Amino acid sequence: MRGALLIAKKEFLELSKDRKTMFFAFVLPFLLYPAIFGMMAKMGKRDEAQNRNKASRVYVADPSGTLDKVIGSDPRRFERVARPEGDLRQAIRDQKLELALEVAATAATSLQKQETFTVSAILDESERASELALKRFKDALKTQEKAWVQDRLQTLGASAQLAEPLKLEVKDAADTTLKAGKAIGMMLPYMLMIMMYAGSMQHGIYATAGEKERHTLLSLMATRLPRNQIILGKLLYIFSIGVISALLNLLSMGLSVAIVSSGAAGSLQAVAAIANPLTLGLTFLIMVPLGLFFSNFILLMGIQARNTIEAGSAITPGIFLVMFLGIFTMMPGVDKMAFLSYVPVVNVCLALRKLFSQQFSWVEYLVAFTMTVGLAAIMTLVSTRLLNREKALFKA
Repeated sequence: MRGALLIAKKEFLELSKDRKTMFFAFVLPFLLYPAIFGMMAKMGKRDEAQNRNKASRVYVADPSGTLDKVIGSDPRRFERVARPEGDLRQAIRDQKLELALEVAATAATSLQKQETFTVSAILDESERASELALKRFKDALKTQEKAWVQDRLQTLGASAQLAEPLKLEVKDAADTTLKAGKAIGMMLPYMLMIMMYAGSMQHGIYATAGEKERHTLLSLMATRLPRNQIILGKLLYIFSIGVISALLNLLSMGLSVAIVSSGAAGSLQAVAAIANPLTLGLTFLIMVPLGLFFSNFILLMGIQARNTIEAGSAITPGIFLVMFLGIFTMMPGVDKMAFLSYVPVVNVCLALRKLFSQQFSWVEYLVAFTMTVGLAAIMTLVSTRLLNREKALFKA
């Protein structure tokens, strides 16, 4: 094992000489994520503040004036505008107004006869300002509808409670911790897998196919170190880089989210409650064999490639498979499919998802951990034996 550690040390020393790579791998994440999350939060708050402090521009086609009181009830929420030229839908898409209302011409008559009348609303659901305008209109309309219903009941001499047969009291069983845990548990496995694979990929290509291109592999093979020790050393290096890359990226993202949401004390307390030593320890423990499996695949593909281009072509498709599996595990209802607990890689994602959402099952975790360890061990054995062959190492 000493030889493997020497090879891993040699790879890390080569990495330390490349300042650009060191910067992009270990420093950039701590600059990039705070900038991205900070900018997103700032823009989101600014857009929300602008929409909240700005009256929604509404065009109302209401011949009988039935909704005049509703739209004119609060000038801070509604600004009634004249009909724009051309098509109403296009005017809304061009952001000349946020909402267009068309009221039936017989609305006033229907209201007097205690009949229902129709209001058509045209909006752009892809625009937050348009959705806000509709929400404001619905809120204002609820108050007016209640007044109309009360008038009808009074005319009939009926009780005001006739329109309210029951009052629904909703009590949320999920506290802030559970909600935060489910959100984190859904995204964390996907992020970990992507970061581990992507972090290992480039460095794995450099340490395998790149060594062939630099013509230093022959010198390495001429040493007294057994070939399997050289292979295991490179495997240890690729694996370590993947784990370090994932941890640094997650740490940077976590700090960025904490800074951005510094005002939301409840959210931070929830995250702190979830991120206890046992949860973090179990997460790291199960990601180790998964990272080893990824590293074996990268090593196997990279060492057999003739050059870095061929290695990149062989290794890159793997990241799309990892992305697909990660996205698949985020779909609703997936965690309820029992057979997925026996599907490699997928079961790791599901085990972590349940770990953070307070639905943890030791049986499912141990099954996922055992299968992943076995898969990594088999992959290590296969890659070591294949790469011991001259044909694999010196493929022309």
